[in-house]
Amino acid sequence: MVCLGQWAGIKARQHTTPPGASPAVANGYNSSASAVNAIFLMFNIFCISVLRAIRPAFTIPGIQYTIFVMVGFVYGPQESTVDRSQQFLKELLYSFLTGQAISAGVSLLVIPVSSRKVFFGEVTGFLQTCRGLLQVQLGFIKVLHHSALSSSAGEPGGTNATTSGAERNIKSSALKSTSSGLLSLGAKLQEDVMFAKREIAFGHLRETDIHMVHGLLRDIMIPITGVSTIADIAERAHCRFGGAEPGQALEASPDSEQDGWQELFQGLSVSLETVVQILDESILHTMVLLKLAPSPKQKGPSDVEIGTGPPKPGDLKFGDYLEVRIQDFRKDRSSELQRWAEEKGLNSVFKNTAKHTMPPANQDDINSETEAREVTASKRLHIVLYMEFLLYSTAKAILSIVRFAESKVSDGTMTKKRFIFPASKTLIKIIQGLVNGDEPGPDTEDMEALGETVSLGDSFQKPKDPEHLPPKNARQALGEHLGVIPKFLGSDAVRFGVRVTIATMSIGIMAYLKNSHVFFIKQRVVWALVMIAIGMSPTSGSAVFNMLGNTTCTLFGMIGSFINWYMVDGKTAGVIVFFFFFLMFYFYFAAKFPRFLVAIVAGALTHVLIIGYELQVRVIGIKIATSTGQEFYPIYKLAPFRLLTVAGGCFVAYIWTIFPVPITEGSVLRRDLGVSLYLLANYVSAVTATVDERLTQPDGDMSRRLSKLRHEILAKQIVLVISMRQNLSFLAWEPRLGGDFPKDVYKSIIDELQDVISYLTIISYASESFRTLREDPQTSNWLSQFARSRSDSGNISHKITSLLALLSASALNGHALPPYLKAPIDVRFSSDDLVDEQTHVLDLQNLNEPGFRAIAVIEVAQRCLVDSIHRIVDHVKELVGEVDFSYRMKDVSDASSLGGNGERKEKVY
Repeated sequence: MVCLGQWAGIKARQHTTPPGASPAVANGYNSSASAVNAIFLMFNIFCISVLRAIRPAFTIPGIQYTIFVMVGFVYGPQESTVDRSQQFLKELLYSFLTGQAISAGVSLLVIPVSSRKVFFGEVTGFLQTCRGLLQVQLGFIKVLHHSALSSSAGEPGGTNATTSGAERNIKSSALKSTSSGLLSLGAKLQEDVMFAKREIAFGHLRETDIHMVHGLLRDIMIPITGVSTIADIAERAHCRFGGAEPGQALEASPDSEQDGWQELFQGLSVSLETVVQILDESILHTMVLLKLAPSPKQKGPSDVEIGTGPPKPGDLKFGDYLEVRIQDFRKDRSSELQRWAEEKGLNSVFKNTAKHTMPPANQDDINSETEAREVTASKRLHIVLYMEFLLYSTAKAILSIVRFAESKVSDGTMTKKRFIFPASKTLIKIIQGLVNGDEPGPDTEDMEALGETVSLGDSFQKPKDPEHLPPKNARQALGEHLGVIPKFLGSDAVRFGVRVTIATMSIGIMAYLKNSHVFFIKQRVVWALVMIAIGMSPTSGSAVFNMLGNTTCTLFGMIGSFINWYMVDGKTAGVIVFFFFFLMFYFYFAAKFPRFLVAIVAGALTHVLIIGYELQVRVIGIKIATSTGQEFYPIYKLAPFRLLTVAGGCFVAYIWTIFPVPITEGSVLRRDLGVSLYLLANYVSAVTATVDERLTQPDGDMSRRLSKLRHEILAKQIVLVISMRQNLSFLAWEPRLGGDFPKDVYKSIIDELQDVISYLTIISYASESFRTLREDPQTSNWLSQFARSRSDSGNISHKITSLLALLSASALNGHALPPYLKAPIDVRFSSDDLVDEQTHVLDLQNLNEPGFRAIAVIEVAQRCLVDSIHRIVDHVKELVGEVDFSYRMKDVSDASSLGGNGERKEKVY
């Protein structure tokens, strides 16, 4: 592009220069050449800015491209001949290629760190975090019986209650932070797995093996982080599981009931402690076999060799031992729960829970004390089954990766290293991902080709256009395709590109005017343009952050260049030696704090340019160094000029971010919240359809489409949640007029959104067992009976979906919510009719039936989901209000009288 632009500028100069003109005129300023170069610069800045906005993966290459085209087109009007232009571009290109070649050579030869090494380092960290998370989960479960889930927390306000509550809060915080760390590692693995798969390497595991490892780790992450949601369940136990309301004391319960709950949780803790120890050893076993950790040291002869002990981590028979212990855990827990239920007279774990989802206002609403105790016990047993199912699923997922590691040792993969090359299919997918913005999903099957016609809902189809009917002929179809162009030109990315282009040319125009182009080149104002283009952000809060960050780091870069130069009295050898130490200092912080990458690079670039220019002048001399029109300055003048240039560019970037209309973090946050709520409505509908499909369609004609839809929605939701949390962090930098931004309300909504996403993912994961079971005729009889007996859950799902869609519209448009809007409270997976009329289906005698515990998991997750939706409704109502034309009459006569009770009487009309 630079070569084409300079050539066009030279031709414009030749066509507008009179024949026989003097060299001063022919080689001097030419308005036509300047205009052509300015047009090319604007076009390139616009295109690269739009590309960076659409594809953030191109940020680093985009910065290099921006610097190259700016230098090329700023100096372009000075080029009078094609030969001079090509010589200039060759030197510029060689300088870029030399730097990239040196960086590539150092990366490959000096302490090389391959993408595979990074990936396996993250795998090691992931597995170690899983070991730590299991221990933290065990510690939290041990103190769980002191929480609101039981009545044994001590006297209200007493020392025991305060101590146990403080301990539970500490354990809960540790559990949430560890689980969050594991999720972050999982996201990092998702980003780096493609780089590891496409790399040419000399190692053990092939590309397909890396893909398998990543899939197995993902299978572990869902249930193990699901277990961590018990901390959230314990906090909301007051409204769903029979505890006290916030601020109210727990009612006293008989000693026998307290002892029973202590016995239940204590037995659970003992069983979990054993299985957690086995799983910890299993993870270590996997790391040893995959050469991610050294083999544990043996103290004396192995017990396995003399046949007196279980296998140890590193022994190939450890997988068989783990499988046996997992099955023993399931059998022991089933026997203990059945025995406990018999002692309590509880015949079904699903005892009328939907009829008492909220604490009754009056205890007389419950027919008898026995029934009340059964309902509470049923709700709390759900939690026990919830934890056991997810921990059992975690154990099965760990068993899968143990089997994989043992298979790689058995087939000789881990015996010796070999050269590994990426498959061509992987490279094609990477290119497609860069072009399309995401990886291509699996091909969908033709439903009619399967011999069955399936009517797909609107969400599977192309979104409808409220302004156009579907095309009826080729002309209308062509017009529909052409309509994509104006939609693209009206997108946020294009508007951002226009802002960057205008901001750049507000200073860049000086390079193309007769009275200012000499000053522009002489004072190196081009670096102000560079800072505008690479430092400009779409929102005002992040713009303030970038302006201060870039200016501050540039100031440190200037100070660092002074120290680098004067501490050795300007001696070339000393300057070069300490120059490398300073670069190590910069990029240590760039790697440590990637959020400040652009600012730190700006500071390092300032240091490099100042020191590099002074050393260059010593080599080539002042005459050649100033041949391009730049003025020579000693370092004590050059460094402040560089700082002023960068600061000016940052300030102009900020001005054009807030002018003429600022795009605030608050507006972006509200928009993202509305989109997230709408996506959540789709996710609820998709997960509900998935559960029903897995119960009723063993062949799963819809499963692939539903799976693809769920993963797409979930990926978008995760991106939106991350974006909203990032915008929340930038709100502190945003200058505001008027009242404060309701940051706490938005934060609460985002937290609840994340909880809903987690519980929906758990529901989808638990329902996976239904499809597996129905494919096996020997184990599907009970599940088929349950599927035929349960009532349709679509009605409740429709209410939740409609409610979330209304919340989305209100958040997006800022309109008040409809009046009397409430979230449903009678949602559940197994209906009361099924419990009352088909008791044998959900009887505790079926506890060992595959999929029985999954029903309890879905019950618990649904109740927590609905509770979060209740909170979201309240928070959104606090933001946008509610349509309410009623009026209230307040009677304050009693409150004002001496004999009154101080209460206000209120009537609503």
